[in-house]
Amino acid sequence: MTMPQIARHFRVSLSISHPDLDPAEITSVLGLAPRRATRAGSLRMTREGKSFGGVHDSSHWSHRFDVDGATDLVPVLDVLGMLAVHGTLFRRIDEEGASVELFCGVFADGNWDEVVPYSLMHSLPVLRINLRLDVYGAKARRNSAVGLDST
Repeated sequence: MTMPQIARHFRVSLSISHPDLDPAEITSVLGLAPRRATRAGSLRMTREGKSFGGVHDSSHWSHRFDVDGATDLVPVLDVLGMLAVHGTLFRRIDEEGASVELFCGVFADGNWDEVVPYSLMHSLPVLRINLRLDVYGAKARRNSAVGLDST
């Protein structure tokens, strides 16, 4: 049961860190446009495209899901159903010592209470995806317009 009288919104992103996997392969398999993608061995660059020395020691890929208007977490976590068809990729990433993380930022003006059904939580270990919940209070909610999240 949620508390509809308390304003809240969410930010959700999928992040993959791997020693050397080509981010283009991740994009191709998942069919999702990356918000950010860097390959191990590539030059380190600012978001504006300027080099600041050195190379990336591992590959990183992230995608932010469009969850605008969502007021409950469970429908937001339904992205796991869409990701389930790519279980082979996620298991491979885990077996190669890398990680996949589903970040859920919860921005709430007050108490946040929600039940996440066990049937939904079952998808995480099957896909080998870590769930990161980050809850931000009223002050952070006001600052969320500047893009506060993990990616």
